[in-house]
Amino acid sequence: MFMLKSRQWAENAGKPAWFIFLLGVLWLGFAAAVPAGQDADPDVVTMRNGDIHNGTIVDKLLRVQTHYGEIELPKALAARIELGEHNSAGRVTSRFGDIFQGELINRELTMVRILDTLLPLERSAIADIVIAPRRNRAKRYPVPDTVGTVYGDLFGARISTRDIMLKSADGVALIGRGDIHLMDINQPEDGSTATVRIKLNSGDSIRGELMTRKIELIDRFGNRLELPVGVIGSVAFQVNHQQESSPRFNYRSRLPPADYFSDRMRDGSAGPGMVALRGGEFRRGDLQGDGDSDEQNPQIVKLKPFAIGMYEVTFDEYDRFSSSTRHELPDDQGWGRSRRPVINVSWENANAFTEWLSQQTGERYRLPTDAEWEYAARGGTATRFWWGDQVSEGNANCAECKSLWDGEKSSPVGSFDPNPFGLHDTAGNVFEWVADCWNDSFSAAPADGSALDKPGCGVRVIRGGAWSFPPTEIRSANRWRNFQSRRSDDTGFRVVRELNMGRDSLR
Repeated sequence: MFMLKSRQWAENAGKPAWFIFLLGVLWLGFAAAVPAGQDADPDVVTMRNGDIHNGTIVDKLLRVQTHYGEIELPKALAARIELGEHNSAGRVTSRFGDIFQGELINRELTMVRILDTLLPLERSAIADIVIAPRRNRAKRYPVPDTVGTVYGDLFGARISTRDIMLKSADGVALIGRGDIHLMDINQPEDGSTATVRIKLNSGDSIRGELMTRKIELIDRFGNRLELPVGVIGSVAFQVNHQQESSPRFNYRSRLPPADYFSDRMRDGSAGPGMVALRGGEFRRGDLQGDGDSDEQNPQIVKLKPFAIGMYEVTFDEYDRFSSSTRHELPDDQGWGRSRRPVINVSWENANAFTEWLSQQTGERYRLPTDAEWEYAARGGTATRFWWGDQVSEGNANCAECKSLWDGEKSSPVGSFDPNPFGLHDTAGNVFEWVADCWNDSFSAAPADGSALDKPGCGVRVIRGGAWSFPPTEIRSANRWRNFQSRRSDDTGFRVVRELNMGRDSLR
């Protein structure tokens, strides 16, 4: 494995003995950096000027300044380091999927390259580092819980705070850590006391003002942290059942892992989570008889199988597209980016994203048609909402849905239970662009569920309702419209991926 090619020996045959000795030391150093029995995969460093270096980063410890304190991460347990512009807004991803947002504190990293001297790498010149997996004995700590922050951090931890105090309509309550399954926190924009929604292991939910001011925890790498509640978006208790578990934010999902998939991007990372649907015949439109005129008359449609996004496209996903293509970064209204659904994007922007995603994965992505969207949103139901005919607390984010974010702002994707098909936020949160031109009835809509398009079309259908709209507008049948070039703080989108019927499994 570590033998030089004969040509290289020939080139060095006339070199002095000290040179041959030094060459041997470099080879031994590289051999020591790669454990026996593993391929010599290199770490890959991409510089801001476009240069790429392959070798082994020899620094043992990475230090990251997050929004809630400094953390230390063994390099051997890191998978990727992305440095933002001006050395900030970066991201470190661990081998287990933990994500930490912040600034890399290490001013310089050092790489060993084969047949070369040590290469110092200035932090300010680095754009991205992909670290090859290698065997290691770095210590890991148990992480039964998952913490998500408003800045996009998502990591495994053990919550050490014993009790959570909240003030509800029934008075002040102290809830033991062991009784909690999920906790969502919203910090109002006016700076008033944070509100919290706690789902207990019993299935009951409690909502009120959060009186606890900080959460203490230990992460997978032994960092002891105190997080102010203002930086926390959610905490899930006892959801990681193995020490090597990846931190998950889809702990509300009803789907077993085999029922959803993610295509691989060019850089090896995962694309959006998708659910494959069988399609077939269904009835769309106003099935209760009290809807709007553009939902009339109900139409029987027969769809081909397709896959659709489990979640609305997030700022994280769209920002990656913007960085890659130099598209403008959309405004987040000051609500935060990361796992919130992207907003302030036009129909053209949404289509550009799907084209980029198609290029990245080699698969055909696009916006859903109007019929595909309603089929997916209903999840096999025929009621006003996928959960029934009446609005009930804890199912959606709309102006009168009694959620933490009602009438104020969007909520992080997946903050509510999914519909029977395993899709989140098909009712409320943000409107979603679909492919169709708007028409005031189904009279011209294709019976095969394909998109209705017209020459010179400038107005497109948007679906699902939004955080700022009343419950009548988040019904599965409800249709709205908007100019395709317009951007709004209540409109985003989700994607469809066309299926290869000989290869892709169906739900």
